[in-house]
Amino acid sequence: MIPLKGPALAEALYPDPGLRPFTDLDLLVRREDAARAVALLGERGYRHLGWQRSLAYEVAHAPAACFVADGRALPVDLHWGLVGFPAGARPLAPGAQAEVWERAVATERWGRRVLELALEDLVLYLALHLAVHHPLAGLVWRLDLALLLRRHAARLDWEALLARAARWRARGALYFALRTAAAELGAGAPPAVLARLRPRGARGALLDRFARRRDARGRGDHLLALLVMDRWRDATGALAAGVVPPAAWARSRYGGRTTAGAYLRHYARLGAVLARTARALLARS
Repeated sequence: MIPLKGPALAEALYPDPGLRPFTDLDLLVRREDAARAVALLGERGYRHLGWQRSLAYEVAHAPAACFVADGRALPVDLHWGLVGFPAGARPLAPGAQAEVWERAVATERWGRRVLELALEDLVLYLALHLAVHHPLAGLVWRLDLALLLRRHAARLDWEALLARAARWRARGALYFALRTAAAELGAGAPPAVLARLRPRGARGALLDRFARRRDARGRGDHLLALLVMDRWRDATGALAAGVVPPAAWARSRYGGRTTAGAYLRHYARLGAVLARTARALLARS
């Protein structure tokens, strides 16, 4: 497994690990090892916490699932993917999430040998996590990226990073995250790199505008997750799946005895998302 975020970044980036708060442990495993990892957590008293989502749904459609245990044990977010896009969209190129294992490097943490993401993969992962999961709220994820850039920018292989972002179809996410780190914390990529990453036209202008603004309630997150997708067909596919999801997906996501009931719950949630996004756009007009 590879520890992600939390205590791993606290040890690697912060002058005092106690400065970096975390409320759970994020652990990345290979997708083919997910069932075994779930079983091991179960042996240690952990149970799935689904927030109205079944474990079967999360294994099939989500990049991670949360597990909790009684007592003082920290919750565990078990990851088998790097990022989850809205409506089950999967715009990352095939193999993008598997290849990080080939480049993972061994290091010493907490008196033991652990794996960690290669530097360029870590930048991309933090960028995706910020741009898709927390684009408008949450200072800690911006600070993680800014500290990483300030500490390791000189040894980053920017050409490799740009090539990898293009291959993963994650250039928009990388641009937004780097632009945000520069705008808010004064740490970012060289201007020439940002210029090469910036999407053309209205999409680039919107990403610039959002990168300069924050929203503590995270309104507009779903809109940003669509804007950072590099291919319009991925974004339109995600929109179509959000409006009319497959029946099997709806039943898996929302449960219930009937497909009609699952769709009713979906459209209630979709209405809340659209209302929140509209308020975010009006606040920025």
